[in-house]
Amino acid sequence: MFGNYFYNKNIRNVVILFGTVFNDIILRRVTSAGVTQEEFRVPIAYGPAEKFLVRLREATDISKGKVGLTLPRMSFEFTAINYDATRKLVTTKQFKKAHASDSTKLISIYTPTPYDFDFTLSVMVKNSDDGTQILEQILPYFSPAYQVTMNEMSTMGIKRDIPIIFTGLSTEDSYEGDFLTRRALIHTLTFTVKAFLYGPTSDVGVIKEVDINKYNTTASTTKVSNTDVKPDPLSADADDAYGYTTTKTDYY
Repeated sequence: MFGNYFYNKNIRNVVILFGTVFNDIILRRVTSAGVTQEEFRVPIAYGPAEKFLVRLREATDISKGKVGLTLPRMSFEFTAINYDATRKLVTTKQFKKAHASDSTKLISIYTPTPYDFDFTLSVMVKNSDDGTQILEQILPYFSPAYQVTMNEMSTMGIKRDIPIIFTGLSTEDSYEGDFLTRRALIHTLTFTVKAFLYGPTSDVGVIKEVDINKYNTTASTTKVSNTDVKPDPLSADADDAYGYTTTKTDYY
């Protein structure tokens, strides 16, 4: 039915946008005297939290290439997408931009379709203070939305402020197990990104000439054979009597 390949990378760009928002979280560890002992950026990667927890519990064996996972760490995952009818716009509206290689054409695209993208952000820490440091660098920005400018369609030059809405937080402490099991305190944050999906682009010609009928509200005379006359309303030039100006060619 469709048969027209196109790929605007809209979903990919939304995933990258979400991960970029949280890639600069800093964590500090200080002594009781307030002296900073360690400061580092918390790493973040795409994937479910269970994937990293499995690596966390694996034994470290350098000879076999197995390296234990260190905490803290963050991961995020794209979980769902839903149509948002409340943000629907007129579907026949078009965005246009000059063609890069052909000055006689324009690139056009129809109004995008609104969708809600659901994401899960997992914060995995070993110490509770590490988790509270990370959360306090995230939550104050969401009230409950945080606006981020996104380059939606680079080929069309379309940029838009995308709201990222915080929807909830849950905490899990895997304290059960023997003394050899490594502890993992997991904070799971859920978000909704209000984004759009665009359809295919098309090339359209530039309008250079337009034929129109002008309506003159002040003048009711026309120039016929170099003579100004007021036509009879009942004559063939009745349209001229009501203000329509007809252009006629003089012959000499």
